[in-house]
Amino acid sequence: MCHLGYKIKISGLVQGVGFRPLVYELALKSKLFGEVRNDGFGVEIILACTQKECENFIENLKNHLPPLARIDQLITTQIPIPNYENFSITPSLKNAKSTPMLSDFALCKECKKEFFDEKNPRFLYPFITCTHCGPRFSIIKSLPYDRAHTSMQELLMCEFCKSEYEDPKNRRFHAQPISCPKCKINVFLKNPKGEILAKDQEAFMQSAKFLKEGKILAIKGMGGFHLMCDAFDEKALKTLRLRKNRPKKPFALMCKDLQSAKELAFIDEKEEALLGGVLAPIVILKAKKPFSLIAPDVDKIGIMLAYTPLHLLLFEYFKGSLVATSANLSGESIIKDEFNLCQKLDKVFDFYLDYDREIINASDDSIAQVVNGKTMFLRTSRGLNPFYLERNFNKKGTFLALGAELKNEFVIFYENKLLISPYIGDLKSLEVHERFFKLLEFFKQNYDLKFDAILCDKHPHFSYAKEFKERFKIAHHYAHFCAAYFEYEENFAKDEKALAFICDGTGYGEEGKIWGGELFIGNLKEYERIAHFENFTLINSDIKNIQNLALSLIFHYDLEDKAKEFLAKIPKIKLENLKKIYSHSNLQTSSLGRIIDAFGSIVLNLEKSSYEAQVGLMCEAFYDKNLDFSYKLFVEKGQVNFKNLILGALQDEKTKAITGMFNALANFIIDFSKDYDLKVLLSGGVFQNKTLLEILKAKNFDFFVPLKYPCNDSSIALGQMVHFLNLEK
Repeated sequence: MCHLGYKIKISGLVQGVGFRPLVYELALKSKLFGEVRNDGFGVEIILACTQKECENFIENLKNHLPPLARIDQLITTQIPIPNYENFSITPSLKNAKSTPMLSDFALCKECKKEFFDEKNPRFLYPFITCTHCGPRFSIIKSLPYDRAHTSMQELLMCEFCKSEYEDPKNRRFHAQPISCPKCKINVFLKNPKGEILAKDQEAFMQSAKFLKEGKILAIKGMGGFHLMCDAFDEKALKTLRLRKNRPKKPFALMCKDLQSAKELAFIDEKEEALLGGVLAPIVILKAKKPFSLIAPDVDKIGIMLAYTPLHLLLFEYFKGSLVATSANLSGESIIKDEFNLCQKLDKVFDFYLDYDREIINASDDSIAQVVNGKTMFLRTSRGLNPFYLERNFNKKGTFLALGAELKNEFVIFYENKLLISPYIGDLKSLEVHERFFKLLEFFKQNYDLKFDAILCDKHPHFSYAKEFKERFKIAHHYAHFCAAYFEYEENFAKDEKALAFICDGTGYGEEGKIWGGELFIGNLKEYERIAHFENFTLINSDIKNIQNLALSLIFHYDLEDKAKEFLAKIPKIKLENLKKIYSHSNLQTSSLGRIIDAFGSIVLNLEKSSYEAQVGLMCEAFYDKNLDFSYKLFVEKGQVNFKNLILGALQDEKTKAITGMFNALANFIIDFSKDYDLKVLLSGGVFQNKTLLEILKAKNFDFFVPLKYPCNDSSIALGQMVHFLNLEK
């Protein structure tokens, strides 16, 4: 006999995160009968209850979500149901291949407490985990997500682990990666030849000893190897920079705990929560003092807390903080296996700490900063991506957005879902290029995808795009615009237009020129370029030679008489040759990123930049918020004249010039926006600069800047996709 009850369909991150056990627990407490199960799109709950009881249950569920869970969509339907005599967790429905793959997450508070509890069976066990934390994407081979389809496949559970795995009241219910000292994952310390020097606990003790002696270790984390050394051993730091050919780019640090991090940086409540949360990214913080070998010439430092039990165990024997930089060759992906580690980096590290659970999918550390009290992600990988978003897009088909060549992530649209890939890297490297296609094939096979349309950048020479025949092309900076607009779409009426400042280093424009300082009005369907920073000629395409960029702008504005001191640093014959090259060059750009680099070359006395955004970071250290000074930018015939910036760089002392530059950009954005009764979007790599955003906020200027999705090139694929999904056809 049937009577009426309720079916609750929930999509989002609701599988493999302890969601069904929570539903089970809440149903028992509420004395409700029915069932819960996974289906192809999330979780399905059947309740024998009244409408009021159903509403109370849903509210209770939303208020007690597991740490990793996220509800994207919840649909309640009244249906005929059979008579239930209890509440149960039932087998999954078919079509499990539609379910999201989760990212990897930091050790949860419950597991951390057990890790340090001498009476717990997993005391100091370096792979303690549960449904609230630990590896997911890094160990999955195929869907559906169960142990047989992960790199835990060959590790048989002991009776203790099995009893927890099968108990719906236990937080390890169906936790695929669980193990314990009885059915352990083995750890090995090895030399570059692969010879085992120590195992398990002894391997950690010996690793700590080597680190104290100034050695460089490659240590296998959740998604790949890190190169690690004592953060305050000057010789070790210099050796690592030399071996990795990384002269100036800052290193990230790993600290044991928050107290250790607070000794190095100023940390507010928001930053504290970010550091210690389930995402546990590298957080860019204000340094308490200069760290010349860790973060040369900048007043910030990137810190993450030990986010796996393996790292925590290492810190039981090593007292201090560690440099933790990705184990890779410059421009390549993080290394995830010992074969490639020893093949490529055997001259970089002295020893390596490995374990016998395979990393299937590599993932980099995510990076974030707190700006104006809000978390801004600069790189989305571990803890964040792959990211799935289900929404009613009113579009049928399966589409792939290839994204940008630098900081690549791709986006797939299927079954009304957006799937954003983890951070892949710079596709100029052959190795990263191969990683792109391997990861794409991984998702294609697991979700059985065939693409109806391929979306790409308008740049004609992106090698990865050439491997796809039929392509729909979207301009680089408009893709930036669309990604930013999409993040804040709920703040706009249907088809409402926004004013946008899209500023970065390089991007292919509509007419084949290099853009990078763009002012748009548009929405997700269309846009108009209403102004841009003045086009200027480049001496050559070497963007790291920022002295040449400065010369280009001195020649552009005919400022040689004002630049005698700067020009005197360049040998006369070289200067004459560069001017001759400049006069014949047809390479032009409107890039604000290049303008800032040129400005920095003059005021900071830099010939070359050794990493992206170096000038912006260095300039932040000299900004004086108490100095009321600004240069004036103005628009002539749709182009932003920035001559005063270059004049100021040549004539004013460093602090005044840098303060004037930041204030000039902020004032220009505010003044230009006054002529338009439109909401303002800011995007592109320039707007990752914390100082610039804080100046705008201090001036009570209202704007939207991407926070969830990076405003750098990582979100180009997202912008490409959401534009395409909003086209009428």
